[in-house]
Amino acid sequence: PTPSTPPPTPSPTNPTKACEGSDPDTCGCDVVKQNDYRGDISTTEDGYTCMNWESQSPHSHSRTAANYPDKGLGNHSYCRNPDGEPRAWCYTTDPNKRWSLCDVPSCTPPTTTTTTTTTSTTTTTTGTTVASTTTSTQLPTCNTPELVDLDELDLRTVLKDANSNCETALSKKKVLMIGIDGLRADVVGMTPLPHIARLKNMGTHSFWADVQSTASAVSGPGWASMFTGVEPSKHKVDGNGDLTDLASPTVFKAVKDAFDMKIAASVSWHPLVNDFIDNEDNTTLDDSFLASNDNTMAAKAKDWILSEAYDFVFVDFDGADAAGHSLGFDGYLESYQNRVVEIDALVGTLLDAVMETSAGEEWLIVLTSDHGGEGTSHSAYDKYNRKIPFIVASNSPRVDVGFMPLADPGSQMDVLPTIMYFLGGESAIPDGLDGQVFGFKEYTRAPPPPPPGSCIPDANNCGCASEKQADYRGNIAVTASGKTCQAWSSQSPHSHDRTAANYPNSGLDANYCRNPDGEPSAWCYTTDSGTRFELCEVPTCDTA
Repeated sequence: PTPSTPPPTPSPTNPTKACEGSDPDTCGCDVVKQNDYRGDISTTEDGYTCMNWESQSPHSHSRTAANYPDKGLGNHSYCRNPDGEPRAWCYTTDPNKRWSLCDVPSCTPPTTTTTTTTTSTTTTTTGTTVASTTTSTQLPTCNTPELVDLDELDLRTVLKDANSNCETALSKKKVLMIGIDGLRADVVGMTPLPHIARLKNMGTHSFWADVQSTASAVSGPGWASMFTGVEPSKHKVDGNGDLTDLASPTVFKAVKDAFDMKIAASVSWHPLVNDFIDNEDNTTLDDSFLASNDNTMAAKAKDWILSEAYDFVFVDFDGADAAGHSLGFDGYLESYQNRVVEIDALVGTLLDAVMETSAGEEWLIVLTSDHGGEGTSHSAYDKYNRKIPFIVASNSPRVDVGFMPLADPGSQMDVLPTIMYFLGGESAIPDGLDGQVFGFKEYTRAPPPPPPGSCIPDANNCGCASEKQADYRGNIAVTASGKTCQAWSSQSPHSHDRTAANYPNSGLDANYCRNPDGEPSAWCYTTDSGTRFELCEVPTCDTA
């Protein structure tokens, strides 16, 4: 939203029901980017207070009720979307923050259930007839669109408002798990990869997901954590020389034991089958193929998908890792880019096979990597090696569409719980995992632990050094030398512009020490006319 943008042609009054489950007073429909919302939320998702739409201060603008009739604008500061932003938003009262999106709930359709009541009679040994009634409630069947249709559509408009509280028969569920060894996150974000982009548009994606937090970023612990959903301290694989020490169940074993599905694995790095899957239990796989290169590996997997003989197909591409070790892991390096482009084309053949055979089925397609890389290696403890792409795509209405937040980008350890949740719900997820379900609407993820060295915030008692204590909200009101703080609302004995109106999200309450403007730490103006301001002795919060 900028003053230079011309107003659009006024649109008709918003429909009273923009989507199934519409309730404009409490939520907004994603299919119309929440332009139907008429509730009273007046703060942004990052905590800024909304500016009145009729005001031109602190931000001048053209988003007025006169220019945008029927958009719910007027003499109020409620979040609205008059002009086609991704969702409801507002200008803020902070001079340094022009506008921001709001955290308006998305409308969801009402859940309908089917209740069945069965009455039976039993005759006891004394000749008495006893009637008993059993009532069971069954969730509605998912209205799952066909994958082949979603491949040509904007999935956001198809699935965003779909009922996610539904069930699909296990016999109609299929899984394709794609592992690309040594796939750096930046090459996926920068390089034209049309088939990986197809997946991204059909689900939830992250180009900044984590590998396991301990052990080197090499294939052994990377694949082991992906397969088992736990850290190396639990699965016991710390490098490439102890693969057969794997001590935690793999996703393949978990799926076989829980659902008795037919599973096939085609791999370019043979230890994935020989040392992990078969060594754990050589009856887990119904078929396997140890390929000499990625082309023959993908061709075998394509044949399996077209045969419709398997419920869960796993593939492992090794070409990106080989190219990285040979000439370098680098998103700007042509040799590495070209190999990833070749792999993307092979991924496309698998997706085409799925599209051809998926009628009436609900598919989950997971794509990720065991590690990234830098130079011609990937063992150093840095983000080039430890950040990877992660995509969960599906035609299931339960899978969300969009990207994971930067604060919770996901992890390769999310593969096992995500697949188990897709197939059997929360009760199917094994206990003791370090990974979480990735990309499902109805699943609430636990906040990720803070990275080593990051601040452990406690705003009422301390301030984070990384924030220069701008987060402090305690009641210390004296400076380090013992001078009493002047109230922020007062202009005596020192006049100033550090007021709550000018710095609305800085906690300028009473005369407490704060840091609204980037000083080295929390401070205040003093009541001593000879000392304008001083730093305060606010404790620094601990770090993780």
